[in-house]
Amino acid sequence: MIIIIFKSMRMIRTNLSFTFISMAFSVASIFAQGDLEIMRQLIFEKTNALRAEKGLPILERLDSLMDLAQFHSENMVKHDFYDHLDHLGLNPTQRAEKFKVKAWVKKGNQFTGIAENIAQIPWFENVRGCGDTRSEEDLAQCMVTGWKNSPPHYNNILGDYTYLGVGLFFDKNGIGYGTQNFR
Repeated sequence: MIIIIFKSMRMIRTNLSFTFISMAFSVASIFAQGDLEIMRQLIFEKTNALRAEKGLPILERLDSLMDLAQFHSENMVKHDFYDHLDHLGLNPTQRAEKFKVKAWVKKGNQFTGIAENIAQIPWFENVRGCGDTRSEEDLAQCMVTGWKNSPPHYNNILGDYTYLGVGLFFDKNGIGYGTQNFR
């Protein structure tokens, strides 16, 4: 679609062409954002499928963790960063405490804070290692597969946790910022 728009704009002044091309990218990201809830649920389910493959109990959805993960995904887009430390320098546990989400769990004689996975996946037709990610299913699969293929992220997925929260938000270029919070 973008190629067609670009070709049809050849005869129009350059600044107008860029306006329409920019609008095409914006439209693509709007379509990507239209099914956030479905994609968040698919990421949640695919994460639990990895746990089930290993004989681990499935993680439960916890609304406060869902909200925390969604906040971080939106915050990364809003403040243009990609990190576990947010623009205020807060880590996942500190963010949880700030929002009155239970951040620490005692297991035996040890306290464990919230663990977090983040990812960036474009809503695009040719993503290295994933192919076309322009469907809810494919984007969710690409994100979870990326975490599975990264030992520290996969360790979080298979960790001794009970709850999971998933966040996802797209920037204006159609890049999906995913967050998983485990407790």
